[in-house]
Amino acid sequence: MKGKKLLSKLIVLGIVGSISLGVQAEAATPQAVAKGDFLSRIKATLQENNKPKAPVKISTVEDNYANMVKGLRYSNGADKVRLVFDLSPNTKYTVKPLTNGLLEIDFNQPFAPTQALNIPLGDANVPKVEIINTPQNSKVLVSVIGTAAIKQGELNNPRRFFIDINKDYEYSVTKEIEPGLTQINVYSRHQGISQAGHMLEVDLKKFKVAPVLGGGNVLGKNTVANMARYAGAVAAENASYFGGKKDIYGVTKIAGDLVSSTYLPRTAFGILADGKPYVGEVTYHGTVSTSAGDLPVAGLNSTRNKNGITLYNHYYGYTTDNSPEATEYVVNNGEITAINVGGHSTLTKDNMVVSATGAAKAQFAPLAVGDKMTVTQVLNSPWDQATEVLGVGPRLLENGQVNITTAREQIGGDVSYGRSPRTAVGILANGNLLLAVVDGRQAQAKGMTLNEFAKLLKNMTVKDAVNFDGGGSSDIVVNGRTINSPSDGTNRYVATSLAVFRR
Repeated sequence: MKGKKLLSKLIVLGIVGSISLGVQAEAATPQAVAKGDFLSRIKATLQENNKPKAPVKISTVEDNYANMVKGLRYSNGADKVRLVFDLSPNTKYTVKPLTNGLLEIDFNQPFAPTQALNIPLGDANVPKVEIINTPQNSKVLVSVIGTAAIKQGELNNPRRFFIDINKDYEYSVTKEIEPGLTQINVYSRHQGISQAGHMLEVDLKKFKVAPVLGGGNVLGKNTVANMARYAGAVAAENASYFGGKKDIYGVTKIAGDLVSSTYLPRTAFGILADGKPYVGEVTYHGTVSTSAGDLPVAGLNSTRNKNGITLYNHYYGYTTDNSPEATEYVVNNGEITAINVGGHSTLTKDNMVVSATGAAKAQFAPLAVGDKMTVTQVLNSPWDQATEVLGVGPRLLENGQVNITTAREQIGGDVSYGRSPRTAVGILANGNLLLAVVDGRQAQAKGMTLNEFAKLLKNMTVKDAVNFDGGGSSDIVVNGRTINSPSDGTNRYVATSLAVFRR
């Protein structure tokens, strides 16, 4: 009974086996198939049908990009641009130094095809990224405008490589022009604002400094480079405020002689009688004394006051200007030697011209040639004994601390407010001088506020400093070459410069 059941099972299995064997099973006849062969075939079929099946594999993005750089992300900030690269486990990379405005990153794998090859970052300092892809590797070129500090590192889980292009930086370059004269260039960028400063440290044991006029021996206007050239100076920077045809706004003194005046107290730089540099407030008082009474002086070598006294000496030129409103008194050794109605008086080193207008003209009308006329001009101490004076303002530093005196000196808003090119001179802690210019109104140099300029000078160890005329006038020259970048795009004609001479 057991044998019959087994035979029935085998017959059923044989039929199943024959069906599963396909054509070959149909071609064989029962007589041609031996009993052992039949059982072997059934067994083999059962083994094949019961063999474990390989699981179906579904491809993922990770598998497809296993040998690729998966992508690039970025972020823009005021201080830096960050690039983040999503890497595979086998990605290798090399970062090359920033050269000619390009930062290059080389990868041993290509970027995934989903990655854009040109990325405009829209940043003023890091404008774009370009990816150069090949089937085997890739190269990333990052455009960088100006100088930047580069920082890089890796993050894990998942693996990422980041590179920070830090837009904030500060550094200086120092070069000795000759013993006792050192050029210092300072560059910085903070919160996206670039600055560039150009300075000269002057050892007063080897060099001396003095004002130079735009007209050489007389008032006028010229470039700083031309003033340095005809004065025989090794270096120079612009100095005084100016206006009109010949006006200098501030006290100027050259080799002990007064050249210009001011009616306001202003901070000045100068060389005292003992040869030491000094920064302090200068005041001017002038008086003309006659038998017809005394009158205050409104100005020296300036545009005539419409109702007062203006003085002229040989620094103004060869003659005074014509003026129908003026009566002029030529004074030599305290005596009136000529009276000229309408101006145009001759000027020499030995005389002075007192030009009277309005009420002053009426008061002096009784005076005649030969009458006494005494002209007194006084500066406050120690400027009364100084050999060289440049009164400009405001003060920037006093005893190593920021002290900006715009209100006291009634400095206008065009100087007091906003970022601009700036010029100054300061006395360093070591006793040397620092002539300083910062550029402005340009992409590579925004310009500084007075406070920012003062802090920069303080960081340079300046103890006392005074601000000079700035804006398009800011100009510093060494050996005949302008070393800064004037904002006008050319060298402006200015009234005075502070020049450096070899002793």
